[in-house]
Amino acid sequence: MKHACRYALVRFMPYAETGEFANVGVVLMSPTARYFGFKLLDRVGRITSFFDELDAQVYKRARDVFKEEMHRIGEMAQRAFIGAVNGPTTDFANFAFDQLVIPQQAIIYADMPRAALVEEPHKALNEFFDYYVGRSFVTPVYQERVVEQRVRNILKAADLQNLFQARVLGTEYQARLPFVHVNEKDEAVKLIKPLDLDRKDPTKIYDHGWEWLGKIKKLERDGQLVGEALFAVRVPEQRFGPTMAAYAEVKEVIKRAGVKVVEDQDKDAIVEFASE
Repeated sequence: MKHACRYALVRFMPYAETGEFANVGVVLMSPTARYFGFKLLDRVGRITSFFDELDAQVYKRARDVFKEEMHRIGEMAQRAFIGAVNGPTTDFANFAFDQLVIPQQAIIYADMPRAALVEEPHKALNEFFDYYVGRSFVTPVYQERVVEQRVRNILKAADLQNLFQARVLGTEYQARLPFVHVNEKDEAVKLIKPLDLDRKDPTKIYDHGWEWLGKIKKLERDGQLVGEALFAVRVPEQRFGPTMAAYAEVKEVIKRAGVKVVEDQDKDAIVEFASE
């Protein structure tokens, strides 16, 4: 027998100004199965890697408050299911779920409701969690944020972080750079761009590498960068084969164009560039 379920993704959005969020859980309810369940992300490290300046306690406190609310709603739903004389009632369960997904100003919230037919709601909850939460972080954007955080930690350890700041460079054409050093004339004289080139598809390595090389050369032509640029690169994990060959070619093209390239874990090279 299949059961009709309603479920919602639980999202964490600490900075409403930017609209950035991470999926951190799933809530699922099925009246016919007399089931209400939820699952939340416990691994705080993944959150702080994504939101690099966030205090981990912010997520922990918000998660614990949300968890208490889910326990309260779950207990009421179970009492309603048990108390139904003629079988499980959908009235209270649907009312509670509707209240849960009402748009609200909170850093952890349940997003718009979704529906599914499943045989085992508990199993479906885990599958939805694995799909929407477990894999949502493993994206090129997320991986590049991890590289960015690694560079930030290297600069901080060398007491060089105050020399660099996030900047949007360009006039008609603009590019966001996380590490830019400016002189007294407010000119960009040095920048570091974290770059994730660990892609399974060689084409994506070419596309991403050449895209950012093109951006840097455009900033130079427009006088928006009057100094040096460094790419701190996450190298393909597979050190042999088409992906490594693509990386090697892209790296050589970038170096010939006058942009320095180092691995993102090469602390000495990054510190040397930043402190010159």
